[in-house]
Amino acid sequence: MKRYTVPELKSLVGRYKDFPVKGINFFDLNPLLYNPNARSSIIADFAKNMPVSDNTVIAAPEARGFIWGSMLAHTLSVPFIPIRKKGKLPGNLAVHSYNLEYGSGELFIQSARHLPGFKKGTGVIIVDDVLATGGTAMACAELVQKIGGKVAAFYFVLGIADLKGADALKDYSAVIRTTLQF
Repeated sequence: MKRYTVPELKSLVGRYKDFPVKGINFFDLNPLLYNPNARSSIIADFAKNMPVSDNTVIAAPEARGFIWGSMLAHTLSVPFIPIRKKGKLPGNLAVHSYNLEYGSGELFIQSARHLPGFKKGTGVIIVDDVLATGGTAMACAELVQKIGGKVAAFYFVLGIADLKGADALKDYSAVIRTTLQF
């Protein structure tokens, strides 16, 4: 299997001006998902030096975070926690409202009683596709804390440096990694 370099991976990312709304530049990661070697290169980069122990889980927001987070959880053989939008999870839930670069949203996570083996203080690695302003990542971190988890790290496929999302996450004293910086 060919391992892609960062410049090779970056060349595969599509860019769309004014999508989904005027003023937003959208980075399309679907070509990375379509290419098995590119996809494997990113997961290998994520897994390298990741702070994993017997008490680690991966959590990721819907929808694109699910793709990367579940692949990583599978690779590391650790549990996966989906963070969902309204109306998608049953049972006792924690909720967090947040702002996005072009709107607002609410995310939900099931309480620890729905997650067999999840204990207070469990280390959670939050995985998502893009780090822009940090709003979604901060919402995920707040949810993890509401159910008793401790944010151990944030991993992103792509970071948009001008939007300073990493600055928004500094209060979590967690590892922050992005594979591709734009």
